Amino acid sequence: MAAHSLPRRHTLSDYESQALDAIREWRYPDESWLARTSHSFQAGLNSITNQIRRIPGVDWTIENIVSGLITLTNEIAHDLVWRESIFESFRKAGYENVQSLEDIAYLDLEAIDTVSKNLPLKYNSLAAVEGAATGVAGAAGILPDIVALLGINLRAAGEYATFCGFDITDPAERLYALHILDAASKPKDQVPYSMPKHLPHASKILARKKTLNTVEQFAVSGTAKRIARSLALRLTRDKMAQFLPVAGAVVAGGFNGLYTNTVCNAAYHLYRERFLERKYGL
Repeated sequence: MAAHSLPRRHTLSDYESQALDAIREWRYPDESWLARTSHSFQAGLNSITNQIRRIPGVDWTIENIVSGLITLTNEIAHDLVWRESIFESFRKAGYENVQSLEDIAYLDLEAIDTVSKNLPLKYNSLAAVEGAATGVAGAAGILPDIVALLGINLRAAGEYATFCGFDITDPAERLYALHILDAASKPKDQVPYSMPKHLPHASKILARKKTLNTVEQFAVSGTAKRIARSLALRLTRDKMAQFLPVAGAVVAGGFNGLYTNTVCNAAYHLYRERFLERKYGL
């Protein structure tokens, strides 16, 4: 296959213009019946949360174990995203000049979408297998299930980021990925609105890590811990809710797949949006 060049465009291609319209439709959806009814469903989940938090030891688990493991998984998962294999996938598709993240930045978005099109299937399949493996353990399997699920989804976000030319080894980008996982755990009608459009303020501070003072380091660390805590609470609630008769039929089965699909869909739109913004200064 002939090699493709890396053109420097000044205007969006037709494909990119259509993609940007689709991203905006995702970010600002029309209110639907599902969106209206999800508010009442969320009220029910809030009630379940209150019940769960009365169980002795649950708050301690969330604060001291789950949050810590989320932070640890965030560090580990992104280190498993192999850049060279992603660069090689571009080269096999005919973009032989792709040797670095900077080279990806000049590609047309259509090239990125073509090369990364199998990511949703890959990670939804992994989540389904993981959920089946840990589901047989019942309530005792909730903690390892959550940790494994987060590991899968952090890697998914990291791979989407890398395909779009963003450096997931940068602590600021890791914090952004954690924001995506947190927002994806919220009610479906809130997900697009909850997603950060740009790197959050704490991420910008973290990006200047060489000049951080002690106060700034504490602020960034506190941001990551707050995100991890809220994410841990919601995932623990949703996992434990399946063991409560009032909600078991609603949330049991398929949770891991639904959550992973939401993360992949959000990462797909968000990193492509940021790719276009960076490329054209939108």
